[in-house]
Amino acid sequence: MAYFGTGDQLGYGDNFQDAIGILEEKIAQQGGKTVGYWPTEGYDFSDSKAVRNGKFCGLALDDDNQSDLTDERIKVWVAQLKTEFGL
Repeated sequence: MAYFGTGDQLGYGDNFQDAIGILEEKIAQQGGKTVGYWPTEGYDFSDSKAVRNGKFCGLALDDDNQSDLTDERIKVWVAQLKTEFGL
């Protein structure tokens, strides 16, 4: 499974991207395999349930504060997924 989420890292820095973390945890408990981990570098947040071993468990987008990075992040993440899926 590949996850992505949108959020506001400055307004909700104490729970940025929590939803994808909660969803990923539930699906992983049922045997789902997660792909598409994304680096946390370049984000400004204090806590997130979506972080696993220093990376988000999916693509984290913030159109409120970093909309200029969204298109490139999606492009890079999709290329990463293609590699992870062997396409």
